[in-house]
Parts: sequence; structure tokens; C-alpha cells
Amino acid sequence: MTLNQLKTKANTKLGEFWNLLLPKQEAYFLKHNKFFQLLVTSPVVDGADTTFVVTKPNDEKHPIDVDFEFNSPIPFAISVDEWVGKTAGFSITATVELPDGRVFTRSRSAVPTVVEATYDNTDIDNPIELTPKSVSGWTVGTTAWSEVIDETI
Repeated sequence: MTLNQLKTKANTKLGEFWNLLLPKQEAYFLKHNKFFQLLVTSPVVDGADTTFVVTKPNDEKHPIDVDFEFNSPIPFAISVDEWVGKTAGFSITATVELPDGRVFTRSRSAVPTVVEATYDNTDIDNPIELTPKSVSGWTVGTTAWSEVIDETI
């Protein structure tokens, strides 16, 4: 498979993966105020179709709520990472390897636009939630495929 064929195949599957992942991440975020992580899958060489298996990090506080299935074969290794700082967000990183050993990666990240819950504070001891916290949109960043250069120090 040529590099361009592999990129095209991987891009198609990445789009499918992203479209399923985004609503799952949103639901998890609204419940837990963070995003879930998935460990990198096994390496994939030359775009071979590989079964996606969810591998949850052992430090995930709410593993039962990481409800993500992707039943389509994937031609890349993939990981899902989350971060919390000035913003909270998550990213996916796909890695493909060619038979000659060259490795390429591409990532996509998402940061939610959060609308905080509103409350009726008439009774300070018993505020009443009027509208729940929600996500009104996403800021999404996508990188181009780039070759991983192995550097030795």
C-alpha cells in the first residue's frame, strides 16, 4: 500500500472514530468534569485491518462509564488522551507504520465550550438547578500526517 493510499484509508476511519467518540466524551465530561482516556492499541503495519479493542487505563476513576465501542476494523494504532489545565480537552493520535519501518502520526484535539449550570438561589441553603451544565460547541484542531523521526540522544 502506498503512503497516500494508507493516509486515505486511515483518514476515513479516523472520521468514523471521531464521530462516535465525541458524543461519548461529552457525556463523560458532563458527568465527571473530565474526559476519559484509552490506551494505545497494538501497532499496525501497512494499513492492515485490525480489530479495535478498548484498553482502559488502570488509573481511570470511573471505568464503568467509559462506554465506547468501535466495531469497524482500524488500519492504525490509536490512543485517546485527556488533559486538564487552563482548559480541559482530549485528543486522539493515530499512528501508521509502513513496511519499510517509517512511522507517521496524525492527531485531533477538542476543547469544549462549556455553559455552566444556572441556579435559583432564592433559598441559599437549597439552590435549585434551573439549567444543567452543557457543551454548546467544540474547538477542534487537526494536524496533518507527519513522519516520526527517531532521535537518539
